[in-house]
Amino acid sequence: MLWLSLLLISVGVVAQGWAILSRFGTTASPPSYLPVGRVARRLRGLMWLSIALKAGAGALAYVVGTSLTPPLAALALIASAGLTLLEFGLIFRWLYPSERVQRELPASLGEYLQGRLGLVWDALAPILSVGLVALTLHYTLSGQYRSEGAWGALTAGAMGVGALLIGLSIMRRPTPLPIRAVAVEAHLLTEARRLARELGVRVNQILVLDGTRLRRANAFALSGGRIAITDTLLAILTEREVYAVLAHEVAHLAQRRRLLRFWLLLLGAGAGSAILVAPLWERLPRWGLLVWLGLLTLGMTLPMLRFRQRHEREADAFAVSEYGKEPLASALRKIARLHQREATERGDSLHPSLQARLRMINPSCTE
Repeated sequence: MLWLSLLLISVGVVAQGWAILSRFGTTASPPSYLPVGRVARRLRGLMWLSIALKAGAGALAYVVGTSLTPPLAALALIASAGLTLLEFGLIFRWLYPSERVQRELPASLGEYLQGRLGLVWDALAPILSVGLVALTLHYTLSGQYRSEGAWGALTAGAMGVGALLIGLSIMRRPTPLPIRAVAVEAHLLTEARRLARELGVRVNQILVLDGTRLRRANAFALSGGRIAITDTLLAILTEREVYAVLAHEVAHLAQRRRLLRFWLLLLGAGAGSAILVAPLWERLPRWGLLVWLGLLTLGMTLPMLRFRQRHEREADAFAVSEYGKEPLASALRKIARLHQREATERGDSLHPSLQARLRMINPSCTE
């Protein structure tokens, strides 16, 4: 029944993806105008819906069905991830002609799918790794593997190694940056270094990224004291607006140590709770295991999410303290227009809507 549910979910997701593309005319021939920002946001929502539905079906089958052992549940988890990649491989294959024409993408279909599906894998990999760890723990600590002898021990080991390899792939997978072979203007690096000295950090380099290949106009704080900004963003911002954006990213560089300490604190708390609950593992029913893992996950992710949201507000406040309210507010308006984002629409889980950010920058703002 679980396998049929997963297949039906996949068929529904592909059909909904086709409906989204058809609604915006991306399936027309020749390709028509593509509102890339809106399509991408709807497909991102569809991706998370697909993941949530499969996770719900799997959790329900694991709790209710006695025949679904941890190794079979692990196999279903891997199959679910594979189905999600297949779904969005088809959807992005349909999207490619329109996006290639409108954005004049130099990438071939294979390169395009590799980049797009890499983002889907980035969403799937942490869930897959945590799920395999949970199933491995339940399989071993509940003693179920003993009933299968050497095969059970081998299976438990394979599940644990798989979770470890997926976890390592998240941390070690290189993120190729489409760096343009152009030098940033000297005064931008000088100003960024002045801002960094105020916060006790270093800015070693400012990279200019190809906004067309990256499919966005934005700026990023990277490891090694580097800041990246897309050429499309540099082209539309004034000098003081660029300074305000750089100040925001320099603040993120200064926040990295605090973020790492907080993450280590959460990991320690999670490990401590796991040790305290360890004597109860063999007596916990499956639903109890899922409830405990759910509470543990929420207890670690929600504080981190709130912490990073506060960092965004602090970074905006630092930019305002350096250059005033208008340069940052104007830059945010231009970025929202370029991404075809409504003023009341959230950017992502970390960034509030344009309207909310403008009100935090200037409480008297009515936009």
